[in-house]
Amino acid sequence: MGLLFAMNPFGRDIFARSHPGLALAYFTGVIVVTMAVASPVFAGISLAGAALGALAARGRAALPGLGASLVLVAFVAAVNPLFNTAGSTVLLSVVGRPYTAEAFLFGAVLGTQLAAALLWFSAAGRVLTPEKVTYLFGGIAPALACVLTLVVRLVPAYGRRARAVAEARDAIGCGPAGACGAVGKARAGATVLAALTAWSLEQGVTTADSLAARGFGTGRRTPWGRYRLTARAGVAVVALVALAAVVGIGLAAGAGWVQLLPQFALPAASPLVVAGWAAWAGLVIAPTLVGAGEEALWRCSLSTR
Repeated sequence: MGLLFAMNPFGRDIFARSHPGLALAYFTGVIVVTMAVASPVFAGISLAGAALGALAARGRAALPGLGASLVLVAFVAAVNPLFNTAGSTVLLSVVGRPYTAEAFLFGAVLGTQLAAALLWFSAAGRVLTPEKVTYLFGGIAPALACVLTLVVRLVPAYGRRARAVAEARDAIGCGPAGACGAVGKARAGATVLAALTAWSLEQGVTTADSLAARGFGTGRRTPWGRYRLTARAGVAVVALVALAAVVGIGLAAGAGWVQLLPQFALPAASPLVVAGWAAWAGLVIAPTLVGAGEEALWRCSLSTR
């Protein structure tokens, strides 16, 4: 676990120096399977792999986000039986409605899928930087690439500007920290929001003028990229495709089947089903394992100098 806290960004050794299309295909496949296969095994493995990736990327800074993911799973699991009363195992009665174990498990699976997908989207956002998005889509859809780049850049820039404005107003005694009562804090927060809105509009006009001055959209673009499909990336592609093929065979054999209502049941643990589960586990933790191996080799090389 200490190695995970000391590692560099998630999947850097597979994705950072290789073609961005590899990262895009990987995250797209993992997110699609996570959301499409409503199996507690697949969802649990996906959440565990995403959590390991988050720890490898951010260390202890990822712990609050992982805690929020667990809270999300618990919330969806607890709330689902209040609306879905299907199931044969009644745990208790809430306002005259049955609260069943099967509905609780169904909600837990849905919450796990949602939490895992959010973590995978966060990992994809760290790996697929605006430069890579522009490289991937700039030639075929320059307007879409520009919009995606601006959106990805807007959220962190908006957060930094909000903190700067709030700290500046706090320094003169007009910020939320110095406000009295809920009304005063709301008024101070609204002032910060108004400043951010004005800044965003001004930034949008400036960006549009800058793009127009550079001739954006006036002719065919000549893209340039420094990314190449190396032999190392080819080996990674072959390994990931092989794991994905085994996952597909396992899904065809029923590895993703689950009966949640009216009674809970999992598929029989046949060799193909177990192979599908194992391949899925290998697929979701592959970037973290490769990163951990590279980090260990790097530390060993430093210790021998």
